[in-house]
Amino acid sequence: PRGPAARATFPHTLSPSNLVASMSASAASLTFTAAVAPRAVRTRARTGVRAAAGRARVTSAAVEKINVNDVKDHLDRGFVLVDIRDPEECAETGYKSSWKNIVLAAMDEDGSIHMNPNFLAQIRQEFPNSMSRILIACDDGTFRSEKAAAAIVDKCGFSQVKVIDGGIDGYLAAFPLSDADKVKWRMRPEIGEDLSVLVSGVDTRQQGQKYY
Repeated sequence: PRGPAARATFPHTLSPSNLVASMSASAASLTFTAAVAPRAVRTRARTGVRAAAGRARVTSAAVEKINVNDVKDHLDRGFVLVDIRDPEECAETGYKSSWKNIVLAAMDEDGSIHMNPNFLAQIRQEFPNSMSRILIACDDGTFRSEKAAAAIVDKCGFSQVKVIDGGIDGYLAAFPLSDADKVKWRMRPEIGEDLSVLVSGVDTRQQGQKYY
């Protein structure tokens, strides 16, 4: 059974035909739903997806793919890695604390796939500037990443969006996680004077608040 952390929390199940109107009705459900689903579903549906993929295509802006060996260079140049996998997938492999996890779709305990209806809204919230540089990654860097990236470009107007070829699995195979990667740094008060006192002469702390 799947744990609570892996349950889909999205309030609505969206019809693939509404999301990808240009697909034929007969192939859209199989191709899109299975492709954006978490790994477990896509493994079972892989044969059918391959057969339908040749008959159903989405017209969208071409999204560039990069090799896993080029990821660090892109991150150094200001790109941010957006991990679109579901919570269970992230738990299976681990992930870097610097990655942004914005789930595209997740599967509940009954095996039903739930699209995240707020996916694009969350992208806009996280990246208010359409010139932001984004690296999209799912587990294998194929259909799911391509569709997410194309939607970000087509619907949100972003122009600096790329897909990691091979996805998170390929990246972690080449660059395994270290203990330091998994540490999630958090800002917390430290010992010493509140800098606002030094700058303005006014202590902005609430009464009784201390810095540790």
